Amino acid sequence: MFVSDILAYKGDRVISVAPQDGLAAAIAVLAARRIGAVLVLDAGGAIAGILSERDVLHAMARDGAAAITRKVSEVMTAAVVTCDPDDSIEHVMETMTERRFRHLPVVRQGRLCGMISIGDVVRLRLEEQRREADALREYITAA
Repeated sequence: MFVSDILAYKGDRVISVAPQDGLAAAIAVLAARRIGAVLVLDAGGAIAGILSERDVLHAMARDGAAAITRKVSEVMTAAVVTCDPDDSIEHVMETMTERRFRHLPVVRQGRLCGMISIGDVVRLRLEEQRREADALREYITAA
């Protein structure tokens, strides 16, 4: 199974904010969409960063209530790790576990293709395991 299989299921829609947006507005997007991270895209549509719940939490711990007045660019993670649609689910799981990420943008040859979450990865793996178990049961009962 590959990242492209996740995108085929969930689509390529990406929720994003701009670097100059206020943190309060970005938090409202996270809450309204019930998501844990948004991509930060510059005016040209290139990835400038990613803003996660963890980034917000660290900003609040550091700056208290004043963090709400900051711009997204001051709080986001600028060094964004991405994956490719052809990456295996196992590779993505390793990356997410080792680097402690819950969200990965999917990029092919510099073009944003979507974003996946750890929930998407787990859902696909569970589906794959169910299919394998069903195939084994069918094989055993047919023998």
